[in-house]
Amino acid sequence: MNKLTKRSIAAFASLGLVATTLVVAAPAQAADITIKVLTPNYTDNMAAYYKDLETRFMAANPTIKVEHENVSWDDILVKGRTLISTKSYPDILNLNTFSEFAAEGLLYKASDLFTEEKLKDFVPAFRDNSKYKGVEYAVPDLASARMFFINKALFYGAGNTKIPTTWAEVTAASKKIKAKYGSKVYPLAIPLGSEEAQAEFQIWAGGNGGRYFNETTEKWVINSAENLATLNQLKAWVKAGYTQPNPASTNRTDAFKLFSQGKVAMINASVFFPSTLKDYKSKVDYGVAPFPSANASKKPITLGVQDYFMAFKKPGNQDAVSKYLNFLYEGKNYAGFLKATGGFIPATKSASTEVDSSLLPFIEQLPNAIFYPGTLGSWGTVVAKITTQIGTGITKDAKTVLNSLQKTAEAAGTK
Repeated sequence: MNKLTKRSIAAFASLGLVATTLVVAAPAQAADITIKVLTPNYTDNMAAYYKDLETRFMAANPTIKVEHENVSWDDILVKGRTLISTKSYPDILNLNTFSEFAAEGLLYKASDLFTEEKLKDFVPAFRDNSKYKGVEYAVPDLASARMFFINKALFYGAGNTKIPTTWAEVTAASKKIKAKYGSKVYPLAIPLGSEEAQAEFQIWAGGNGGRYFNETTEKWVINSAENLATLNQLKAWVKAGYTQPNPASTNRTDAFKLFSQGKVAMINASVFFPSTLKDYKSKVDYGVAPFPSANASKKPITLGVQDYFMAFKKPGNQDAVSKYLNFLYEGKNYAGFLKATGGFIPATKSASTEVDSSLLPFIEQLPNAIFYPGTLGSWGTVVAKITTQIGTGITKDAKTVLNSLQKTAEAAGTK
């Protein structure tokens, strides 16, 4: 572990700073209450982490039993919403959206579960993104940022000398890579499958000034001119043969594997990608740089993403869920959580004083981060449609696809 550089600390300051696995440990004695916890499987280390955490938690709290289900990211959104729609609420849920549940009055306020002193330890910018109508109904568990990764051997081996900073430079680099390697290498990976299409599109669009929602006018802007130009640029790269086949059915995981195998030269990836490459036992020598913007007049951005822990209001469970979450965020327990997840940016200030050196470039990009409109109660409905539809704009008329998504968003409202 390396201490944060002054520049990295300044970055924090500028902010205001998944197959199913059951994880159940038997309590020492009969419990008075059972709480159900549903979480995503960030890595294969999560089951062991939670088993150890909850064994110790139940030993310290013998009147509380924990039943834990750890599911894949592919499954958790469907499973979570199914449980909630049938009113079979989990007591605690770890997910990348919360506001739709807050809008329905289903969640405890963060202040019902944590002291103000504890809440002050969360990075302020991440706390702000955990609010619905100005009130915190969730707490951040971790955060990530995106950067542009290159396979050094493929990229420089094709005669490129500079990592792209604009879309025109991406095009020029892709042309050289295709000319050098032919069909053996995809110059650029563009995963627009349902796993995380909303992120892939947003980081490209963000570099063109595009957003899903305008915070100033408080209106959805999915079919904006900036977003249309972005989708058409992605189509142009696909048409030129610079990407993997069928971007609309390529998930992030698929693209990551292609890069790890030396079959992709450039890719958008997150803070945990270096750890993922290690898990794949990849021998790729990679480089990272800020994400390319549409042109030199556009400000470079990164996509900031955070996930949340939230607790559902159920008769008699407030004390138990509060104790569980506070236990998880204790120093060594939260450090273990971050380690098990595979390398994300900490959500607390106390855990941010020391981080692995591989995180530093991402932390330094945080002042340039844009975020999803996750504080809107309608975001869950909108993003579910974006993830399944935005990729179809590669083969269909881009304007028609964006207009359809705009109608969905407007119908969902801005509650």
